Amino acid sequence: MKGISYRGNNICFGRYALQALEPAWITSRQIEAGRRAMSRNVRRGGQIWVRIFPDKPVTVRPTETRMGSGKGSPEYWVSVVKPGKILYEMADNSGARELMCIRILGASNRRYAYIGDIVVAVIKEAVPNMTLERSEVIRAVIVRTCKELKRSNGILIQYDDNAAVVIDQEGNPKGTRIFCAIARELRQLNFTKIVSLAPEMYVVGLFLGPPPVLVDSRVHEGVHHLPLKPQQEMLFEQ
Repeated sequence: MKGISYRGNNICFGRYALQALEPAWITSRQIEAGRRAMSRNVRRGGQIWVRIFPDKPVTVRPTETRMGSGKGSPEYWVSVVKPGKILYEMADNSGARELMCIRILGASNRRYAYIGDIVVAVIKEAVPNMTLERSEVIRAVIVRTCKELKRSNGILIQYDDNAAVVIDQEGNPKGTRIFCAIARELRQLNFTKIVSLAPEMYVVGLFLGPPPVLVDSRVHEGVHHLPLKPQQEMLFEQ
């Protein structure tokens, strides 16, 4: 089997996907085993789409068998997969994929929303056959922004994209799964349920203050300080 997959290599239904890296024949039992394993871990927290189908029959007798004797009935069915083929797709159970902010609650004179702000938004793009539909007006809390956020200790927090979590009138998330990392400022704003659903809470920022010192724990006699350069990227994990 040569070449790569030119069809079926884009995400069409969900938000995340499992992509093949090597060519293979995947049997129907393997496809069903993968679907059951994903459903067992996701439970009701998301939706799964299977993008491959076993449509190639495989017999026990080899290809050199004479046509007169026959090869018999197919023993099992396989799906021919090339590198780049999407196998499974997954999304949360809310259905919203793209939002457009209408206004910020409690700050009518502001034009931009920051991390922790509750906004009224309209759904511009949604996953079909889900609880939230397109053009529906909802409430959401901002969890990530491309605009940098400066903390009190001089750290600038900046993400690669803007993201929000759909909430109800009481501030609880409508979905039961959050696949992205969020900022720790949400914990200070009492969004504890959103924090508990997030897989991780970390930020990548730039230190703009004086050069800090890093204590090397490997030195047992005394304390050894290693100065860090300013503007150096650091990873903070909460």
